[in-house]
Amino acid sequence: MTTSPSIGQEFYKVRDAWAVADTDKNWKLAIWLVQYADVDIIDKFLETERTAIGVFKEIFFRFDTPYLDDHEAWEKALWEEYVSWFEPVSNSDYDIYGALKKDRLLKEDYQPDLRLKPCVQSIWKELLRFKSLITGLEDIGCCIYFPPLRPDCPDAGDWYADVLKKGLPDGIRLVTIDIVTNPRITLSKKILTEQVILLQPPLEMVEAVKNDMDKGGGNSDSVSVDARFRKQIRKVMDCTTQQDAGVLGNEVALLLSLCKKMGGAAYQVSGQMIAAQAYFMIRETDKSANYADKAIAQSRQLMDANDPAGYPTWKSCVMIKAAILVGKKKRKQAIALYEELAHEAANKADAFIILEGYRLCGHLHYELGQLNIAFENLLLALTGGSYLELEVRRQSTFLHAAAMAVHLCEKARGPEDLKILHERLQELLGDDWATLLQSEGMDKATVRRKSNLFEFN
Repeated sequence: MTTSPSIGQEFYKVRDAWAVADTDKNWKLAIWLVQYADVDIIDKFLETERTAIGVFKEIFFRFDTPYLDDHEAWEKALWEEYVSWFEPVSNSDYDIYGALKKDRLLKEDYQPDLRLKPCVQSIWKELLRFKSLITGLEDIGCCIYFPPLRPDCPDAGDWYADVLKKGLPDGIRLVTIDIVTNPRITLSKKILTEQVILLQPPLEMVEAVKNDMDKGGGNSDSVSVDARFRKQIRKVMDCTTQQDAGVLGNEVALLLSLCKKMGGAAYQVSGQMIAAQAYFMIRETDKSANYADKAIAQSRQLMDANDPAGYPTWKSCVMIKAAILVGKKKRKQAIALYEELAHEAANKADAFIILEGYRLCGHLHYELGQLNIAFENLLLALTGGSYLELEVRRQSTFLHAAAMAVHLCEKARGPEDLKILHERLQELLGDDWATLLQSEGMDKATVRRKSNLFEFN
């Protein structure tokens, strides 16, 4: 008798795979080579090992600085992140160094040696020195976790190969995650054999998530409508992979019927939104637009009544409707929607949607040949995005807005404006802003699609 996988079972599969790897003391780099769906559970496992409830002996550390193709610049940024660990923090709950001192676990005070070259070899040296000062951890190794790279990141195989070639000291090992269908860490077979271990547990995360969603989601009247509603959402979204409008129509009808049984306008609006998303995904744009229009109107009523459920649904459906208009080259209508979206996001202090609304307005004005208006919209996008955390700005569509702004400034404005923009981007992104804007995928930010000879819409 087979057992349906659960999220808990998958977590223990990950832990068991690591337990086997942990017994091998020869490797220096462990790579989890898995599917996209498996990344989150592995990340959660590694995060658990960083806490007091971790079960393995090694001390786990994590670096979040986004990967750069300029290895010297990246290692400098990693060093700066390491140094920041020991800077004073306002919230004592996050002050690990302060907690160690308070509990008298430090044999003496520690501060990173800032005279060292800002590179990973200095990090390894300092980590081992810091660890040696903590009572009871003198003989325990460190495992350093680098999160998986974004799909648009350049391949990091050369950097890992160089690190392994230079050597890792005893007590330092690295771990990361790579995607089997889109690997971003390419290493030679010789390096793989000698120093690297690949972890590929037979995970079933997609089925596990489905099973957890389906718990309590049967069809009998005794089962809660809420559970059936959640299960039906999954069925609707599963239909989008089949590209069958007929099958999707039946599942959407069942979903909307359940929404009525749930009672309350918020559920009915949610049903309309999910239907709009589903039809959009199978390219049935007219049906998608119809459901989006209904959801926009109904969610606006919820917003006017100060119902918190209104805005999230409204902004999602406005994005869908605007994307449909863009696809039909009705750019001016789409611009009007994106402007409305940005204005409403400003009222809600939603920095990311302010960024997106004005960024997309700017791109559409660019496609219409209206370079100055496009540039002004991109400046508004950057202003909205400036309220995001630095880490988010450096890894999100903020970079696309910045690249487009530079491109338009070079075309439509003078050198003085360009100088001011460069200085502002340095403030918002850091000294390596130009390198970030030259990273893989940024060239597409300024691509203009072919337009009709006459643009009336």
